[in-house]
Amino acid sequence: GPKAKFGQPEIGLGIILGAGGTQRLVRSVGKSLAMEMCLTARQISAEEAQQAGLVAKVVDDPVDEAVDVATKIASYSQPAVAMCKESVNAAYDLSLNEGVRLER
Repeated sequence: GPKAKFGQPEIGLGIILGAGGTQRLVRSVGKSLAMEMCLTARQISAEEAQQAGLVAKVVDDPVDEAVDVATKIASYSQPAVAMCKESVNAAYDLSLNEGVRLER
């Protein structure tokens, strides 16, 4: 919702993000914001998270929105949905040519 906060508090505990968290954060919000969030433990607002690309949208009722989105996705061809998800998820790990081949 609009009051959500996002942050990486690990530095305050004397540790760093684990399980690939630093790598995924950089790919989501860019190097500058990821560095700031990781080194300062600063939290960002829902609006800033949307502007940075960390979240797709900010809504008043996340549960209703999730149900609406899930219903819409469920109405489409499930093989096409699965292929789309696979292609988008692989995009950061593949070259452009490899990504295009995956779409075929």
